[in-house]
Amino acid sequence: MILFLKSLRRFLALFLQLAASLWRDRRRLSGFLLVLGLFPIALVLQLLHWLTLLLDEILYAGYRDVAVREPLFVLGPPRSGTTHLHHVLSADPETTTFRTWECLFALSVSSRKLLLALARVDRAIGRPAERIGRWLGRRLLTSMDDIHPLGLNDPEEDFLCLMPLAACFLLLVPFPRTGWLWKIARFDTDLDEAEKTELLRWYRSCIQKHLYVFGTEKRFLSKNASFSGMAAGLLSEFPDARILFTVRDPRAVVPSQLSSLRPALAACGFRDYPEELRNDLVDLLRFYYEHLAAVAESYPERVAVLYNHDLRDHLAETVIASLNSIGLEVDDGFRDRLLILSAASREHRSDHRYTLGQFGLTDDMIASQFERVYATYQFRRQSRPGVEMQ
Repeated sequence: MILFLKSLRRFLALFLQLAASLWRDRRRLSGFLLVLGLFPIALVLQLLHWLTLLLDEILYAGYRDVAVREPLFVLGPPRSGTTHLHHVLSADPETTTFRTWECLFALSVSSRKLLLALARVDRAIGRPAERIGRWLGRRLLTSMDDIHPLGLNDPEEDFLCLMPLAACFLLLVPFPRTGWLWKIARFDTDLDEAEKTELLRWYRSCIQKHLYVFGTEKRFLSKNASFSGMAAGLLSEFPDARILFTVRDPRAVVPSQLSSLRPALAACGFRDYPEELRNDLVDLLRFYYEHLAAVAESYPERVAVLYNHDLRDHLAETVIASLNSIGLEVDDGFRDRLLILSAASREHRSDHRYTLGQFGLTDDMIASQFERVYATYQFRRQSRPGVEMQ
């Protein structure tokens, strides 16, 4: 009940923030009205989440007894290869991970079972709903493929399970001035112990519900770039957890991340890229690099770093060596799958184009701001245009 009331208070604060942002942030009226129109829909969806989560406590309380054994977390600065690595690791049948449809519509056991039952009915009558969903996906989501591929049944970032708490970093796009989101992004350093415990316990319960439905014997796999500031908290909450984190030259990561957010910011009514937001995002990216390096140094047996260019050019060898370094074995079936995926990885090309200059930045500025990052990591400059592993 306390969490529910806290979430309502946060959503009310977001609504008031939106009302003030029309003049303060010089938003286009069209974008302002879009966010205003979507806000009640999103709020109703979160209330439905809360209702079905309450049903779980009555109908499926056994989820509380599910053990989360040796979970594997994929972290890293956004645009550094986290999505690519997540999709690769999800090809291992011994793992299970959140899918987009779960993140958006089915955080509870109750809603998962309902949607899975409806999917079985749909298959029995010739898959009409599935075909409509694919058609809508092609019409609405194809334009995102070069930035972040989306599909309802694709592996997805489970930071969306924090949305009922208004604690999902995605809310930063329509509400960039939300102070608690910036604190959550620096979870390990900026939140007090009570707040950390609250969020980690909620997240653990979300994982338990997923495993309750999809297999308690499987290894849980998660990918969240925005959890990079939570790395120490995850290792503390899950004492047998491992982390793989990806890195890439900041000269590529910074403009790629800023560019990837630009369409969503424009849709939300921002006429220009807010300079304050740009600076805050660059500072957050630097924090991610430095914080992950510190956590890796403290937990060398549980954390491994993977370079984006190695994932692209030597996928199988890089993944196998990294998993072995943190005590995880790769069976023959998954090893064969990795070899197949390696060929596709080497041939990958992206149409996502961006430059630092588009955002008023230069190579020298990044080199200066990320000086400690460059001293820590050994980056190889991008050698082929159009190659990006998100």
